[in-house]
Amino acid sequence: LSDEKNVNLFKNMGVMSPEETESREAVLHDHYTGTVEVEAGTFIDMINQHIIPSVKAAGQGPLEELEGTVETLKSALSEIHGTEDLYEKAKLARVLRLETMVDIRKICDLAEETVPAELWTLATYKELLFLDSH
Repeated sequence: LSDEKNVNLFKNMGVMSPEETESREAVLHDHYTGTVEVEAGTFIDMINQHIIPSVKAAGQGPLEELEGTVETLKSALSEIHGTEDLYEKAKLARVLRLETMVDIRKICDLAEETVPAELWTLATYKELLFLDSH
């Protein structure tokens, strides 16, 4: 958005001033980062409050891996919070959302496959996809 050609285009077309373009870019980066932070925080809560207790109750599943994922998520959030530049924060958030959280999701899916349904405290894919059949 802030490439010189874009800034000039917006300025020449009377769409946005260079300052408005810079502000718009900053807001977009900040919004994206904030959204990812909320998602990661929610993911941590889900793992701590539902997935780990379900695995412990079942006595089977990837318990050690799950406990490690919480620290991985917290560390990634700390790195984002410790970065000042909004673009760099957004880049870190992108890695967190599209790489780290995807990998962690695979571990959570393995836990869901392993834990008996009666001990799983979250809605299953089947329950979500076929709400009318229960």
